[in-house]
Amino acid sequence: MTNLASDLATNLTDAYEICDVEPLQGKGLERFYLPLLEARNSEAITQVGQILQQQKPESFSTILFTGHRGCGKSTELRRIEDKCKDQYLTVFLNVEDETDINDLDYIDIYLMVIGQVEQALRDPKIKITFDQQLLKSVEDWFKVVTTEDERSVALSLDVEASASLGSEASFFAKLLFKLKGVFKNSSSQKTTIRETLKKEFTRMKGDINLLLGDGLKKLRKKFPNYKGFLVIVDNLDRCPLAVSDKLFFDYAAQLTSLHCSIIYTVPISALYSSRGLSNSFDDPHIVPMVNIYELDRAKYPLEFNQKSLDAVAKIIEKRVDVNVIFDSRHELMELVKASGGHIRQLMQLMQRACLTASGREHDKILAEDVEYAIKQLQFSLERSLSNKKYFNELAYIALNKDFSDEEDVKVQMLYSTAVLEYNGSDRWNYPNPLLMRSNAFTKAISVLSNP
Repeated sequence: MTNLASDLATNLTDAYEICDVEPLQGKGLERFYLPLLEARNSEAITQVGQILQQQKPESFSTILFTGHRGCGKSTELRRIEDKCKDQYLTVFLNVEDETDINDLDYIDIYLMVIGQVEQALRDPKIKITFDQQLLKSVEDWFKVVTTEDERSVALSLDVEASASLGSEASFFAKLLFKLKGVFKNSSSQKTTIRETLKKEFTRMKGDINLLLGDGLKKLRKKFPNYKGFLVIVDNLDRCPLAVSDKLFFDYAAQLTSLHCSIIYTVPISALYSSRGLSNSFDDPHIVPMVNIYELDRAKYPLEFNQKSLDAVAKIIEKRVDVNVIFDSRHELMELVKASGGHIRQLMQLMQRACLTASGREHDKILAEDVEYAIKQLQFSLERSLSNKKYFNELAYIALNKDFSDEEDVKVQMLYSTAVLEYNGSDRWNYPNPLLMRSNAFTKAISVLSNP
């Protein structure tokens, strides 16, 4: 343990705060980001950048980006955004900030995309507005289908909303802002507007793409270095499975029809659906777990890969003075092993260990604090798997490094991170290490190993 930089956390309170589970962005991205491509054994992240760099101006790509929730997708997407900012006018769209992810529709995505692009074009550094005749035509149509007008929209915007939109905002921008509030708050009005727009989808899609085309033409003329718009739609993988299935399987054609380059985050469980994502999209780009194991399909339990363990440990070492915060390196490595290479799980374990040690009035994290933190997160994950069949499946996966043929179980266990996927030169699965500590798993593995 050699990290002794003065800006590292040196007490449990600071260590807790700096090991935030939220994705890195801005200065945090610069300060804490660690490239884990070798440890992940995957080129997916690099390939997305290459697609966008090699793409011709005014061409469009629809890219699926996937991985377990908390594996580091958002951080990697922020990196892609940063690398592409000189070639694309980029929009980073967090669906949880824009709408209700428990009730999301492709109509919502269309409105979010055009709303965010319009706002990006009005930025003082860009200062581009849509063609006024085209914009008026679009506004007049939206007034009819939404039964909104200048007065009704103005009455719905408070002082803060009006200030955030700016004095130069068009009626269309204000209407989209109002619809964002309507769609986020699960009202009957949302259902009515959605159904109306679905009936008129061809017109809506055409109008939105005309606006995107007009904006792109002016963007390219004013800033020739820009190839076009890049919209990153993050956290779609947090939608309930029924919602994400409807989006990516029932409405794939709609998601691929926007005239801009767009990256969608898709649940990794969707890759295992018999409906086949590849029927409508190019192959998804997967951010796998950081592989902390030595794969041997005939062996259980697997041995750990020390180089990979050290790589994951650096995520903590870059934030805290581990010589001060931990009683020994052993405690740090136990957290890393319990994470399974899952970045958010590592940070959750670290924060729980800090809270436990602090609550027990320890000056640093001891082995007993680590054990308690692991158990609490283990119990939380166990509660999400109440059915005995899940633990039988976990035992099967532990021995075979792959699922049996039950699709529903497969999808649910990937979605809940009960099972983690590792890939690169080989694709395989392994149970979340927290669940392999449970009594239910111990019984299941014993029965399966000794029939």
